[in-house]
Amino acid sequence: MLAYVFYGLFVLACFVLILVVLLQPGKADAGALFSSSVSSTAFGPRGTQTLLAKITIGAAGAFMLLALLLSLPAISGTRSVLSSGVQDAPQPTPTVQATPAAPTPTPFSTVITPSPQPSK
Repeated sequence: MLAYVFYGLFVLACFVLILVVLLQPGKADAGALFSSSVSSTAFGPRGTQTLLAKITIGAAGAFMLLALLLSLPAISGTRSVLSSGVQDAPQPTPTVQATPAAPTPTPFSTVITPSPQPSK
């Protein structure tokens, strides 16, 4: 039951993270990121963070924490991914049945008798 709650929160964190990243305004135009301009603030010091930036940090933290929690075997179950396939039933061991040995014929053991010639 606890795993389903974590999966629901994980999906919610995914949607919130996608939404707030898409809603954030760009910091500068695309050409300014690749120029050597000193006045570019793409990698410079950050000012006060907006509400969307704080929500993004919280959603990213929740996403990572929930992903780690869902990977624990205590929450998601004790089975391994590799052993979750269909398990084969144990095969019964074959029993050896004793059969009487038949004599094997040798190629020259049969005696061929000539057939009688009809008389004239």
